[in-house]
Amino acid sequence: MTEKIIKRRKAIIKSFRPFTNVPNRMEQVRIKNGVVYINDSKAENVNATYFAMQSINKPVVWIAGGEDDKTDYWDLMPLVRRKVEAIIMIGKNNARLNVYFSPVVDEIYEVDSMQEAVRLAYRICEPGTSVLLSPACKPDLRFADYQDRGQQFVNAVKNI
Repeated sequence: MTEKIIKRRKAIIKSFRPFTNVPNRMEQVRIKNGVVYINDSKAENVNATYFAMQSINKPVVWIAGGEDDKTDYWDLMPLVRRKVEAIIMIGKNNARLNVYFSPVVDEIYEVDSMQEAVRLAYRICEPGTSVLLSPACKPDLRFADYQDRGQQFVNAVKNI
């Protein structure tokens, strides 16, 4: 490689160093005991959750659910089958999540609060796992909006 190309490559890499994710969009909240906690609360559809899950190269405990308006989760099946070790459902109607993924995920839990979801994830995760809040649907009445849902996740993670 020429010196010019090397300098250009270093400049490009340097320009990405100050970049941080925005809140609620693949926001790494904390690493505790080798487990990474990721807030992707803004992922209110299957497509957004697909790209979030695809970007993680570790086993995933997926916190999902919300105001499920007949969401078609089918596009997530290959990723869930390959990456997801457990699903923690929080939301108004989780029956569809359960129907789609119970044939391929042995551990599926339903909880009533974000704090309960994070505590459960903390108990079941092993080092090297990622906990991903990427609901794939809009928040139910437990949350004012996706920002509130994300902030509740961040607060719960900081308190474990």
